[in-house]
Amino acid sequence: MHGAFAADRCGAKRRDGGACQQPAMRNGRCRLHGGKSTGARTPGGKAKAQAGNLKHGRFSADAITERRELRRVLHLARRTLRDLAALA
Repeated sequence: MHGAFAADRCGAKRRDGGACQQPAMRNGRCRLHGGKSTGARTPGGKAKAQAGNLKHGRFSADAITERRELRRVLHLARRTLRDLAALA
């Protein structure tokens, strides 16, 4: 066989249920099913991709740290109020 005919096949599921028969690239998929995508390379591109995946930020490291700090402050305030009530 010659070149492209001997190449591995994509195998992605087509809309009709069959497997795509396009020649696969290094990641195992053809150019139509993600073979050309290698992901972001530059710091700016990586930041853009990461920002695009953020839905609400509730579980981001910053949000978790902020909630922990708030919990600590509230605990300290409750303890202070309890101590003041005991003195009165």
